[in-house]
Amino acid sequence: MPQPPPLPVPPPRHPFLFHGNAREFFRIWIVNTLLTLLTAGLFLAWAKVRKRRYLRGCTELMGHRFDYRARPSRILIGNLIVLIFVLGYALFGVVYPIIRYGVLGAGVLFLPWIVVRSLSFNAHNTAYRGMRFRFSSQVSAAAFVYLLEPVLIVITLGLYYPAWVRSVRRYQVDHHRLGDAYFRFDVPNRQYYRAYILGALITLAGVLVGGMLVAVLIGATQNRQPGLLAFLPFLACYGAGAFLGKHFIYGSLFNQVWNGTRLDQHRFVATMKTERWIGLQAVNLGAILITGGLLYPWAVIRSQHYVASCLTFLPAGEIDGIERMGEKDGSGVGDSAGEFVGLDFGL
Repeated sequence: MPQPPPLPVPPPRHPFLFHGNAREFFRIWIVNTLLTLLTAGLFLAWAKVRKRRYLRGCTELMGHRFDYRARPSRILIGNLIVLIFVLGYALFGVVYPIIRYGVLGAGVLFLPWIVVRSLSFNAHNTAYRGMRFRFSSQVSAAAFVYLLEPVLIVITLGLYYPAWVRSVRRYQVDHHRLGDAYFRFDVPNRQYYRAYILGALITLAGVLVGGMLVAVLIGATQNRQPGLLAFLPFLACYGAGAFLGKHFIYGSLFNQVWNGTRLDQHRFVATMKTERWIGLQAVNLGAILITGGLLYPWAVIRSQHYVASCLTFLPAGEIDGIERMGEKDGSGVGDSAGEFVGLDFGL
């Protein structure tokens, strides 16, 4: 009697692991902070590289850790260029208004190029299993997302903002690749609108509660001129509402974004609980405020541990099928430009 065919074996799940230690990161952070202050900001480029190299080097997937290979001198060049623009606008623009308009015009004109170079630089200097990530995009595509689409935000009085945030995310993901495997992003607009509407309502609730407290305090003064202290409850409630709204949006979209991201046919599975993320960040904020910022490294490590614990990689087949980037792939000129201008906008 013939045997039935074996049932298909589901592909194994590979969790992300984070091995960071608060004490180790504290030493990196305190040295970065002191040297940045002592050098009037010049050490900031080295501080960014040391921080990213540690955090990415502590992140593991399938027995391999990520690596960050940027040279601080390249980031320093980008920082100096930004500093020139800021000084031109803030200082010389006061005396010569034409310079201010010129700086603003140049900033808008070069923004798409800066975005492409920044993403290319960060991708090029991030590696996994010996392979560098790549970001490849025309400047015209960046101009459409970062210059033309924001016009719709103004026309719709802000209603288009969640759709624009999704468009930015899709642009960034879809133009990345690892080896010969491309990333793809597919999350509907409604998920972004749901998260941002609820986040805005949370912030609005903080504003309303703060406004009512101020009204009560002013009424208690019996029509006397209210002092500055009377408005502190409003600022506290607004800050709390904005804090909760921000982290609600992040926690709500984390699963949607990662579950909608593909690396060719390989998938990501995210299981973050929004309420736990908000609670974690509330404890982090309290610890940072109580210690005057000294527990900031501890807060970063806690956040990284939790994020990694919520993320799993689900390959569709043999991961070794992702080949190394061939010598003819990409553009040597583009890579050189990415190495030369290491502008970092957190992209």
